Amino acid sequence: MTGKIDRRAVIGDKEPNTREEIVARALNIAAVKGLGALSIGGLAKELKMSKSGLFAHFGSKENLETAVVERARVLFFDHVLVPIEERGLEGIERVWALCDSWFDFVEQGILPGGYFFTGAYFQCAGQSGSIPRQIKRVVRDWRDVLWKALDQARWRDEVRMAVDAEQVAFELNSILIGAQWSQLMTHTDHTDARSAILAKLASLATEEIPASAFESVGSWKSYLDNRTE
Repeated sequence: MTGKIDRRAVIGDKEPNTREEIVARALNIAAVKGLGALSIGGLAKELKMSKSGLFAHFGSKENLETAVVERARVLFFDHVLVPIEERGLEGIERVWALCDSWFDFVEQGILPGGYFFTGAYFQCAGQSGSIPRQIKRVVRDWRDVLWKALDQARWRDEVRMAVDAEQVAFELNSILIGAQWSQLMTHTDHTDARSAILAKLASLATEEIPASAFESVGSWKSYLDNRTE
C-alpha cells in the first residue's frame, strides 16, 4: 500500500530539477489550493522552469495530478499506517493508534491544510475520470484499514461481536474529519477529538478491558503501556 519517500522533499525550497521535486512542490500547492489550482504553466512559472521543460516530465496535466495524488497517498500511509504495522499493533490498540496517528499527521503539518484527501474527495465526489477514481480509492483504502482493525478487535474479544465494524469505521472517520475542520477554524490541538474517539471505543469494548482504562486519554495510554510490559 505504501512506498516510503523522503519527506524533506515535500517542503524543500531549492529549485526543483527532477520529477520527484516537481511533484513535491505541486503537492504543496494542491494541498492548500486544491488540485484545480494546478496547471503546467502556473507550476512552471512558480518553479522558474520552462513550460516545455516541465511538460517533458509529465506530458499532461492529468499525469501531473496522478503523480500528486500518489505522493499524497504515500505520505499519509507512511506516517499513519507503516509505523503501526512495524510495531505489530493489533485489535483495539490498533484502532486507537490509527486514529491517534491520523491526528498526529494533521498536527505536525506533514502537508499544508492537514488531511489532503478531505478536500480532494469533496472536489471530485461527483466527477468521473481517472483522478476522481484514484482519490476515491485512497479514501476507501483508509476506511477499510479502520474497518479491518475493528473487525480484528471483535475476534480478539476486545470489541463486542455484535458491533457493526463497517458502521463504526464510518463513525470514527467522521470524527476525524470533523476534528480537522475544527482545528482549521480554531487552530487548537485535537485533545477533545481524541477524547471523543476514546469514548467511542469505550462504548464498544468488552469486559476484557477494565472500565477505568477509558476514564481519560492519559488513563488509556497508561493501560496500553502496562499491558505491553
